[in-house]
Amino acid sequence: MIVVILAIMVMGLVDYGRLFVVRQVMVNASREGANLAARGTTLSNAVAAMVTTAPGMLFTNGYGTIIASTVTRSSSGVATVTGQVRYGASSFVSRIGSLNASGSNVTLPSNQLPQTNQTLYVTEVFYPFTPATPVGNLMGFISGNSAMPASLYDVTYF
Repeated sequence: MIVVILAIMVMGLVDYGRLFVVRQVMVNASREGANLAARGTTLSNAVAAMVTTAPGMLFTNGYGTIIASTVTRSSSGVATVTGQVRYGASSFVSRIGSLNASGSNVTLPSNQLPQTNQTLYVTEVFYPFTPATPVGNLMGFISGNSAMPASLYDVTYF
């Protein structure tokens, strides 16, 4: 009985540990991409740097998706997505807005970002997360809802 409980705990730790590692890789990749874009690197080069510096598990086999965008606010105060580069084969859609979206179709954390006549660089990273052990699925079955997220998301604004 003790061995079974310990095995379940170890499998749960594996899944949660993997969740935290993937999440940290996503945060680092997102920050690096937005930082590079803000320093003058093209969006496509920033995305390429994100892909090459992140461990292979995140963006291989069509799992992870990166969307890098530039958002500019005109002198009239309207925010518009002026550039966007996407990497990855999954069906995730930008939560900021699509290319050439403007006004209420652009979702930002504050109506003050970016300021008038300035550009904001945004990188979004999506990853569909599947538990590696049966314990992750079992926890959702016992609690009635998923204990682990089905997809992970991170965004960075520069």
